[in-house]
Amino acid sequence: MLSSASNFVADAACLLIAASGWYYLFYSRAAQRLSGVEADASNRRRVLLRRCNGVVMMLLATLLYFANHIVELKDRPIAATAVLVGIVCMLGISVLLGWVDLRLTMDLRNRRRDDRDRNDRQ
Repeated sequence: MLSSASNFVADAACLLIAASGWYYLFYSRAAQRLSGVEADASNRRRVLLRRCNGVVMMLLATLLYFANHIVELKDRPIAATAVLVGIVCMLGISVLLGWVDLRLTMDLRNRRRDDRDRNDRQ
């Protein structure tokens, strides 16, 4: 277990991560605003990716809280290992979803630049 000040910082980080995930899941409309300039299939994929990332962030916050307060390595090593592996997996999934979203954004920018160049040539 951590000291009281460290517990406060860790709990605040868990709360911020969970709040960010909640926002991504329910309130973020940035991806939906791209529907006017992005193909419908790509836009639906982007919205789904961001919502999935919101769920992953909330699971990550929960696992971090468990690691800090509930699971003790010396008392339950298998549970502690499972929680730590879960944290690494959630971080990896979150990075992967962010990377796919970034690729969609790069593809959108390239298509818009190509369209603009094509219109400038005409």
